[in-house]
Amino acid sequence: MENENLDSDPTEQKGRPQFLTVLCILTFIGSGLGVLGGLLSFAGVSALSTFSSAAGSSVIWSILGLVAAILCLLGAIQMWNLKKSGFLLYLAGSAISVIVSIISTVMITSQTSKFSDAIRNSGGQMNSSQEQVADAFAGAASGFVWVGTIFGILITTAFVIMYNANRKHLIH
Repeated sequence: MENENLDSDPTEQKGRPQFLTVLCILTFIGSGLGVLGGLLSFAGVSALSTFSSAAGSSVIWSILGLVAAILCLLGAIQMWNLKKSGFLLYLAGSAISVIVSIISTVMITSQTSKFSDAIRNSGGQMNSSQEQVADAFAGAASGFVWVGTIFGILITTAFVIMYNANRKHLIH
């Protein structure tokens, strides 16, 4: 009797494939953390907006990041239940996430540059080595932000490709 299970064609088995299950679990964890991070970011930016009008535009990006995480989470829940519409929700959330990541990174690197300029123009005398250190920190910070953003985009793209490869298992 045990040989019957081994000899059966795996494509004839009903249910969710193991690879799709693993993808969904990883998405539950990642998107769940994304929702939590989005809520904390929204709360923090909202609090900062009471002190500065510049933080107002960051509220929009925090909300969009939260929406992206929620869409990815809902998409994974639907794909867990083998619903085809889950892939489209996940794809939409991923696209929003990539766009928000790029725009946020551009904003952060712009702020880093402005911060470096503000230090240089603070009225105090800075020698050339201090200016070089300020520029190096600004450049390093911008570099780290871009590396993180590119890494996140690559992971998002990999998940979209892997979910797309599993679309054939989504039945409703």
